[in-house]
Amino acid sequence: MMADTILLGLLLGCLLLFLIYIALKPNKFSKRKILLIFMVFSIAIVSLFLFTGFKKINSDITRIIKNSSPKTPEEVYSLLFKKPIDSCMTTINFKDQVIPKLDCCIWMEVKLCPTELTRLIKLKNYQSSVYRKTDSLNLLKPFSDKPIWWTP
Repeated sequence: MMADTILLGLLLGCLLLFLIYIALKPNKFSKRKILLIFMVFSIAIVSLFLFTGFKKINSDITRIIKNSSPKTPEEVYSLLFKKPIDSCMTTINFKDQVIPKLDCCIWMEVKLCPTELTRLIKLKNYQSSVYRKTDSLNLLKPFSDKPIWWTP
């Protein structure tokens, strides 16, 4: 769980904000109160750092960096639909989400063999529908970030 790393970051941020506040209004606190509050923050940060450990924090930061780095089309396809059989998936066009969960879509145009297409349809029990090209474009109007190449 990454909560302890987030808590450590929040404590460091609060300490930094407190130090900025003291620098802006030095007459508000006595030196004794400043030292006491600084010691409480320091003890909390050191104990949390000892509790979480350097390796844990390093692995959390590495995971955040890895999850925010761009993925290849093959990785995204495997995450969404599992590994393709016989490696018969060829990517033609691809546009990933920049910020996952905030961006609407992953846009992917692929060429599949019939066995892979059958596997995909059975995977989620999809239903197929046939639309005219003009009708299918009208269905996608709400998505303003639609790539130019996307014309089903």
